[in-house]
Amino acid sequence: MRQVQITGVSVVQFRLICVAFCFLIFIGTVAAPQLAFASTNSFTFDLTVSGLDGSSLGEVRQTFQAASLLEANRGKSITSIANLRRQLKSDRNLMTRILRAQGYYGARIDDSIARQGAHFELEMKVTPGALYRLGTIGTEFQDPRPKSDIIDRIQELIALQPGDPARAASVISAEARIADALPELGFPFARNIQRNIIVDHSNQSMNITYIIDSGIERQMGYVQFEGLKSVKGSYLHQFISWKKADTFKQGYVDALRARLIRSGLFTSVNISLEPVEDNSTDIKVSLVEAEQRTIGISGGYSTAEGFGGDISWEDRNLTGRGDRLRLTLRGAEIEQSLAAQYELPNFRRLDQSLSFESAIRRQDTNAFLSNSVEARANFQRVISNKLAVHAGLTAEFSDITDAEGDRDFFLTGLPVGLRWDNSDDLLDPRKGVRASFITTPTAGFGDDSIFFVKNELRASSYYSFNSYEQITAAFRARLGSITGTANETLPATERFFAGGGGSVRGFAFQKVGPLDREGDPLGGRSVAEVGAEIRWKISQTIGIVPFIDGGAVYEEKTPRFTNFRWGAGLGLRYHTAIGPIRLDVATPIDRRQGEDRFQFYISLGQAF
Repeated sequence: MRQVQITGVSVVQFRLICVAFCFLIFIGTVAAPQLAFASTNSFTFDLTVSGLDGSSLGEVRQTFQAASLLEANRGKSITSIANLRRQLKSDRNLMTRILRAQGYYGARIDDSIARQGAHFELEMKVTPGALYRLGTIGTEFQDPRPKSDIIDRIQELIALQPGDPARAASVISAEARIADALPELGFPFARNIQRNIIVDHSNQSMNITYIIDSGIERQMGYVQFEGLKSVKGSYLHQFISWKKADTFKQGYVDALRARLIRSGLFTSVNISLEPVEDNSTDIKVSLVEAEQRTIGISGGYSTAEGFGGDISWEDRNLTGRGDRLRLTLRGAEIEQSLAAQYELPNFRRLDQSLSFESAIRRQDTNAFLSNSVEARANFQRVISNKLAVHAGLTAEFSDITDAEGDRDFFLTGLPVGLRWDNSDDLLDPRKGVRASFITTPTAGFGDDSIFFVKNELRASSYYSFNSYEQITAAFRARLGSITGTANETLPATERFFAGGGGSVRGFAFQKVGPLDREGDPLGGRSVAEVGAEIRWKISQTIGIVPFIDGGAVYEEKTPRFTNFRWGAGLGLRYHTAIGPIRLDVATPIDRRQGEDRFQFYISLGQAF
């Protein structure tokens, strides 16, 4: 049969052309508008999550909201329905993982999408189910197996009990406690710790077995110091607090590192452990020595005390054994002095020091004029990282002119005290407590023979309101009492005074307390002071500090806590790498005739 040709085209070809033409018409009239709508228009959506009511699921809600893709894109327009579905699927999987981490291993999650024009309503229905509980909790040790007492100790550290919620964080924390404990129990080279977890849906429980490869138990070995130039190795061996063949403890190594850093002799301390065939562990300490000699300069200004500054020279390793010699020249409008201090750290044992100090000093204040020569020895013992005790012997000859006339004194004292400090920074503390108490029985010889006991307590505390430590509340208190002699017979240099940049701001130096007829301070036998600051760090370098101080000095031997003088003001802090630079402006709240309206203070470091 012959095919009919129509204008050079066969019937079959003609039919194919017709089909193609019809398809193009369909695309143009039906599909094209939809594609154009999708490409030129955007969609919006809302997400509803139900089934997570109640305080017990609060952490699930918070974690999901923080990690959800849809929550992160809420309020934004989207242009791809497929992408919206992918995000919903991702969030459903996220919710499943969060619920399991919280112990809901039988949870069910249903999701749906409803469309109204260019808006989508997404819903995620959560059925948490029962909270699974811990079942059996066991340990399995690889060979060589530790001693039974070590195994008992590790099982105690797991601190999980059958019936506890089967939360992932608790299970992981227990593993971390095991890993941290093994080096402290004699296993510095413990290998991986694995978890074998079986979830039993029939009784809604989780069974856990910790598989531990502790390695062999080891002893403390030899210590080798590398990189020494001027520091003697025999001195550093005094820092070692263990004996060879003692059971290995990571705490020994950490304590050695801390002592080396605190010595100030090194800029770098790196410790590595090396296993030895006799089941011991040698300790290799690589050190980089710091500059042995330094020169320091500091200064400050206040309207109460005028300008003042120090120049110091220090040798931190005079004989190669960490002994320090420090010379300090101080020049200020109210005081000039030259002092020398020699310190022997780790004297006769670790964390124990002996120091000697001598000074020539001249003080010229509104209260007195004094020229003195001083010498003291001080013994200090560090009980812990926070607590230290000290005792000393002082001798001082002074020529003092005050309201009582011109008198000479030779004083000998036996100061004894303790100090507590768990603050986090020397110049800019943001948390912790500092406290010190010192009592000094003193005998005086000269124009009059006297005996008195001077007691003084100082304390300050610091609290930061958030994890970024941008706002810190700081408080301080000072109490003092002198018993044994009258106020008039006391050397003016031993009396208590208040007022000035390190005391009650807003008042002139020493001007809080009893005054004579000319308005000069007399000092007293007791003192009480309080202070509070809000340290607000508004940027990386700038901070503002509103503050209030109060205090009083009394002629009686015990503070009466009455007639407080109060000063308030505002401070500016410029934070540097070495500490904040302080500018404080203060005014007396109950200003009296003749008192200045404002006092200014400039120095390095916080006020307290």
